[in-house]
Amino acid sequence: MASSIDFFQAQADAHRTTLRLIALFAGAVLALVLLTVLIVAAAIAWGSPPVGVLSWQKLFAALSPSLLLGVAGGVLAVVVIASLFRLLSLSRGGRVIAESLGGRPIPPNSDDPQERRLLNVVEEMSIASGVPVPPVYVIDEDGINAFAAGYGPDDAVLGVTRGTVELLDRSELQGVVAHEFSHILNGDMRLNIKLMSVLFGILVIGILGRSLIGGRRASSARSSRGSGTAQIAVVGLALMIVGYVGTFFGNLIKAAVSRQREFLADASAVQFTRDPNGIAGALRKIGGLGDGSRVHGGQAEEMSHMFFAQAVTSLFGRLLATHPPLDSRIRAVDPTWDGNYTLVSRDARVPEHGGSPASEPLSALHITDAAAGPAAATALGLAAAVNHAGRVTPGDVDRARALIDGLPRVFHDAVHEPHGARAAIYALLVADAPALRERQLELIDARADTGVPALVRDLLDHRPMLAPGSRLPLVQLAMPALKTLSHEQYARFHENLIALIKSDRSIALFEWVLHRVLLKELRPHFGQVERRRDGRASLREEREALSELLSALARTGHGDEATARAAFAAGAAQLEAGDLAWRGEQDPDFTRLNAALRRLRGLHPLAQPRLLKACARTVLFDEVLVDEERDLLHGIAAALDCPLPPLN
Repeated sequence: MASSIDFFQAQADAHRTTLRLIALFAGAVLALVLLTVLIVAAAIAWGSPPVGVLSWQKLFAALSPSLLLGVAGGVLAVVVIASLFRLLSLSRGGRVIAESLGGRPIPPNSDDPQERRLLNVVEEMSIASGVPVPPVYVIDEDGINAFAAGYGPDDAVLGVTRGTVELLDRSELQGVVAHEFSHILNGDMRLNIKLMSVLFGILVIGILGRSLIGGRRASSARSSRGSGTAQIAVVGLALMIVGYVGTFFGNLIKAAVSRQREFLADASAVQFTRDPNGIAGALRKIGGLGDGSRVHGGQAEEMSHMFFAQAVTSLFGRLLATHPPLDSRIRAVDPTWDGNYTLVSRDARVPEHGGSPASEPLSALHITDAAAGPAAATALGLAAAVNHAGRVTPGDVDRARALIDGLPRVFHDAVHEPHGARAAIYALLVADAPALRERQLELIDARADTGVPALVRDLLDHRPMLAPGSRLPLVQLAMPALKTLSHEQYARFHENLIALIKSDRSIALFEWVLHRVLLKELRPHFGQVERRRDGRASLREEREALSELLSALARTGHGDEATARAAFAAGAAQLEAGDLAWRGEQDPDFTRLNAALRRLRGLHPLAQPRLLKACARTVLFDEVLVDEERDLLHGIAAALDCPLPPLN
């Protein structure tokens, strides 16, 4: 359990796993094509004179080039079109999967104590890991189970069954949530969607065969002759068998891949929380519950590999099980387990303690870290955050909880409902200069939805209480509430956002970062989910983009050009990517910076940690981390999909 699970290595492994799966499924489809060709040829040979006699000579005669091309092309077309159709049906990302399973979204401002406790755990894990706070869904099932779904962190959702909410205590909930966050961080969700799409394509062959049989029966019912339909029925039966056999072997591949990644996610959960009893306790309760982890409704069988524990039972038992046996998983995280499960019943609900931010005791660790001051945050916090980007430590969770606890209550409550979330974002952008502030408030009065302007003024009275490092985490907390807006409300919100940013005819660094983060995380929800390709570029291939990025960082945090150039050189040396050219403009050119970040999104996953370390080396050259540098680092990390924990 002590081994480090590297985010960037996990991304590279996910890419390799995808390539292996493509090869496996390509082999399976090729076998299906050949088998289907043989079946059709046999049906033709059986029906040719002398009818009812099948021989090798007749079979080889039936295997004409046109038959090979026609049947092979037809089978491939069916598999590809069906797979693409299934992929298209999932194009809205995680929420369409949650809805297909019968999930109900939990309101971000839910006043149900058990739902509130779950949301608090999810928020802490999100802030600690540096990924967007995902919407949370509840499925009305008695078993204990959970899932994470989506193409990536920006469109991810987290789902849990009602049994999970009601029967697990906070530590066990934290273990389950940490397990699901490891799937988000390790790129498993996108792999799961690809598995579903390819398996659906193979399954359609069987469905097509069943349709042919049904069509033959209907034809026979309409006509007493029925001549020629027997061959169609034979082909239909054969296709049905081939399709379902192919689906069986496809599910075998799916189960093997899923079982391997579940052990990794369990290990990650222990690493994230430093509490093996959390996830082990949840698994023990599954073993002692009559309903176990079963999910009966929706499309649970097709999506069984996405769940925390075995969601459906199979006639083939462990052969097609998508998850390792409970006892193996428990002993992997708790070798001292005595073999006894925790007996629970539907009446054994955990106490309805919501775990609100102010009600949880804070550990000395995160109080000490939070109070250590800018120098400690510079030397320790930033270096540590960059070194374990995409991984979560218990200290990160503690700091995240401390950060959430430290928010002014009026801001904390506001970001959990749609009107307040918009008001909070507007309040972060309103200027301190009286004349500009008044002009911006007039703009909000004229354009914002009813009730929002009054909330903005109330929040502005409390804005001085916000710690500098809490502004972007506050934006993260607002994401689930903002995702409940209608498309019309979102369009108006985004227009107002742009108007506020442009109201002084210049773009401040924080405004650019805020807009990038919001656009990146909300656009997949209200528009098209980005199905990002795995990057393959090397650092040397992107020297121009690297020069632009490091120059912007060096200029942001260092007062004179000589120091900025030295900081740039220090960062460039960390990259070892060849000669980089210093850009000497006084302010970041956001057009060029955006273009550079688009290019750098194409880096190979294993090149990204070196880039982050080069950014940190540039920033830390003078051993001082100013607010603008912190904001720019978070904006860069978000643009590159490199999650960073809070830099406090």
